[in-house]
Amino acid sequence: MMCRQFWNATVLLLVLSVGGCSSSERPELAPVRGTVTLDGQPLYPGRIVFIPTEGRASFALVDESGEYEMLYLRDIQGAALGEHAVRITNGSGDPPANTLPARYNAQTTLSALVEPGENTFDFALTSN
Repeated sequence: MMCRQFWNATVLLLVLSVGGCSSSERPELAPVRGTVTLDGQPLYPGRIVFIPTEGRASFALVDESGEYEMLYLRDIQGAALGEHAVRITNGSGDPPANTLPARYNAQTTLSALVEPGENTFDFALTSN
């Protein structure tokens, strides 16, 4: 449990850092949005992280309607092109009081292939 909290806090700090990458160092990005539901209902509050094979992760908060839009940096939208592991947590607080099965976060089985152009990934999670 403590390891999961440490990982969640570490990832959140990593993706929220303002430390920069100049546009010449930044990988090619594409817009990514979608919805996250749990047992057919919007997952709120929720957090979603796209973790590429190499480089910086992208993150988003899931809103009341279950929708999200990925951010590469605080003011730069999108995710790097390529394959990503996807981790989703729910709950509030810091670290969040996550109640989702590990297959959606610590031992994720979720993935997404970000391609040039608009990308939409909807995740329909189940609690069992």
